[in-house]
Amino acid sequence: MNQRTDNQEVTGAKRRQREVSSCERTGKRSEKQKHLYLVLDDWSKGFTIHKIDDDDGDDADLREPGVLRVFTPVTGRCMTFDAIGSNIFITTNPRCGRTPSVIYNTEASGLAVGPPRPEPLLGDSYMSISTADTLYAFQHYITDPQQFLQVMSWAPTDNDDPWAPRPTMDWGWQGVDSPWPFPNNEIIASYSLHPDGHTIFFSAHSKYDNPNPKSIRTFSFDTKHRRWRSHGEWSLPFRDQGHFDTMLDAWVGLNKDGFICSCQVPSRSSSGHQPPDCKMLQERLLCSPPRGGVPATTATLTHVGNDAKFCLVECVLRDGDHAFGRDGCTLHITTFGLKYSHKGELQTMDRVTNSYTVSKHAPLFSPVAFWM
Repeated sequence: MNQRTDNQEVTGAKRRQREVSSCERTGKRSEKQKHLYLVLDDWSKGFTIHKIDDDDGDDADLREPGVLRVFTPVTGRCMTFDAIGSNIFITTNPRCGRTPSVIYNTEASGLAVGPPRPEPLLGDSYMSISTADTLYAFQHYITDPQQFLQVMSWAPTDNDDPWAPRPTMDWGWQGVDSPWPFPNNEIIASYSLHPDGHTIFFSAHSKYDNPNPKSIRTFSFDTKHRRWRSHGEWSLPFRDQGHFDTMLDAWVGLNKDGFICSCQVPSRSSSGHQPPDCKMLQERLLCSPPRGGVPATTATLTHVGNDAKFCLVECVLRDGDHAFGRDGCTLHITTFGLKYSHKGELQTMDRVTNSYTVSKHAPLFSPVAFWM
C-alpha cells in the first residue's frame, strides 16, 4: 500500500473517530453532514463534480476523478448545473430542448434521468434560484416580457403505465403564467430569496446601460400567490445571487468590483423608493486584482451554513489569458465568517484560503459550488 493511501485511511479513521466521540458526548446521533460540491471544467472530455469536506483543507486532491464525471462530445462546450435539496441537475446541452437532463443524488450517490430544458430557457444565458423543493429559472436577458419564469418541481405526472403507482411522481417543468414587470431588453443584474422562503427579489436594468446602468429597478415575485410588486428605482448591491444569513439578518453577495457586501432585507410589502441599508467589506478577498478596472468573472460565492459562514471559489489563469488546458489555472477556495464590529462595520473572521493547480477546458465556464 502506498503512502498516499495510508494517509487517506488515517485521515478517514480520525474523522470517523471525531464523529463517534461527538455522539458519545452528546448522546445524540450527529446531524447529516453537509459538504461542498464543486463543479470544474478540469477534464478534457467534460466536467467533474468534486466533493470537499471541511476536514480536507490542504489535503483535498482535486486531481482525482471526483464523485462524478460528465462527458461532453464537444470540447469546451458549457453545461449548466443547478441544485434542489440533495439533487444536482445537469443540463448537458443547454441549446437543445430535446436533450434530457441528468440528476445526481448526493445522498444515494446515484444517477437518474430528468426532464429536458423548456424552450424559454434554451441557450447559454441562464440563471436560477431554488427554494426548499422548487427551482425557479430564467434568462439573463429579457428579450420578451412573455418569457415567464420557469419552475421545476417534484409533482404528479401523466403516466399511462397501468403498473405504475398512483400518483406517479417525477421532476417536471412548468411555466409561471405571470409576465415579467420589466420591459424588453433588460438584464437581470441580481436576485435573492427572501427569508420567507417564497418571495424572490430581482433587480434589472437596460442592457444598453451596461456596465454603468442609469435606470435600474427592483421588483419582487411572490411564488405562493404569483404576484409581482415594485420596490422602486434602486438595485440590490451584489451581482447575480445574494444569500440570506440569519445571524447577520441580511443578504450577502459579491458586488461588481469583487467585494463582499451585505444588504438589509427590504419588506415584502414595501413599495418605497429608498434602497435598503448596505455595507461593504473593506478588504478584498479575491486573490487576483482587477485588470483594467475589470473584476474577476470566475468567482463564485456560496453560503456554507446559517452561521455567517461563506465560501469564495476563484479560478485564476496562471500564465495569461490563453493558459487553458492542463494545469493552466490556480483555484483558490476561501472559507470565512462574517460579523459586524461594534461600529457596525462588516468584518471577516476565521479566514482560510487553500489553493490548487487545476486544468481548464471551457473558457466561458465559471466554477459552480453547492453546499448540500
